[in-house]
Amino acid sequence: MDHRILILGNRALGIHALHHLLEQGERDILVVLNPDDTGVDDTGGLSLKRRVLAWGVDHIQPRGLRDEETQALLRGFKPTFGLSCSYAKIIPPDVIEMPTHGFLNVHFADLPINRGCLPVVWTIAGGDSKLTATLHEVTEGLDEGAILSKGSVPMTPGTTAGEGYAACVDIGNTLFREFWAGYAPTGSFKSVAQDDDAATYHKMRHPYERWIPWHLDARHVADVINALTYFPHPSGRTQLPDGEEIGILGSALARADLTGQPGEVVFQDNEWAVICGSGGGVTLGGLRLGEDIALCDAKLAAGQILTSPEKEIYTE
Repeated sequence: MDHRILILGNRALGIHALHHLLEQGERDILVVLNPDDTGVDDTGGLSLKRRVLAWGVDHIQPRGLRDEETQALLRGFKPTFGLSCSYAKIIPPDVIEMPTHGFLNVHFADLPINRGCLPVVWTIAGGDSKLTATLHEVTEGLDEGAILSKGSVPMTPGTTAGEGYAACVDIGNTLFREFWAGYAPTGSFKSVAQDDDAATYHKMRHPYERWIPWHLDARHVADVINALTYFPHPSGRTQLPDGEEIGILGSALARADLTGQPGEVVFQDNEWAVICGSGGGVTLGGLRLGEDIALCDAKLAAGQILTSPEKEIYTE
């Protein structure tokens, strides 16, 4: 069966999907790049644009998908299949309807849980026992489309958002390869509607506005720190006694044997840690000072009290 494939792509997952399609001999491909893809690999991740240019794949890089010129170009391509890999812009209904045999997305959460933005962050901050990616249909409602398949790996203690994202990329790559093996000969697939009553959703906001909640239980505090650890993306934060704001990085682990008052810095067993409201304290992986990563002893001293404004965890 002939395919004309539209990929709305971003970073590692888009690279994996495109590479697999090229390996399968697919050549009628048009890639829509994220507007901010500079073509350079950096600390934020790999560049799909760099690979597209190297592999000679047709591509465009519009600021969005709503202008008539861009939509006319996409209509002219006449896609039979569409795939979104963490594309940064909302996909309008006119574009969703263009592929004649389906438009799919890979979302890094156990849908219908954690629809919307920052799914890996919210999965880790929520204390989930596993990391999951979901292959689902693209609909006008964000991450609401029927589900084709899921894959999961156990969440190990101390997993950071950066590590969780990489794990979800691997899961998503496997899901797409398995899907394509069945879809390529037939142009069809089966899916199951999501349970909207079980859904949760997040806008582009972070847990506790990124303030580390030292007053809460140590296991939850460790999850929050780890969920906000994916340099150079925004990290968790707190304040030194003089009011200076610093970033807190994982991998953080809860230690039930630590005692003191919430926010108190301790150095024990050659580890820097901070006491929490219950459950002991959490070990720290490091500090973020502006755009730099530093060792804990660059700013911390045993006996200091770190403070954070008490914020409710954000839920939509």
